[in-house]
Amino acid sequence: MSAAEQAINYDLAIDIINLMKMIASDEKDKTSNEAERKALDEKIDMYCYEEDVLNSKVDEAACLSIYDKVFNMYSPIIKKTYAN
Repeated sequence: MSAAEQAINYDLAIDIINLMKMIASDEKDKTSNEAERKALDEKIDMYCYEEDVLNSKVDEAACLSIYDKVFNMYSPIIKKTYAN
């Protein structure tokens, strides 16, 4: 992968993770169920961790794993959420 492709993937992955945090935050604001709020807090923490891993760029294997997760798991969620 070229340096330009890596930069694009990095920026896009960060944007998608931020969108996932925003979706979880919106869901948290809409629910009054305490167990669901706690689960959404854990999701938000996970998204923050993933963003930190990508920002640190220390562990390339972890970054590639998160890229894979973002583009194969989170992207369809974003498409579904904003298609409606």
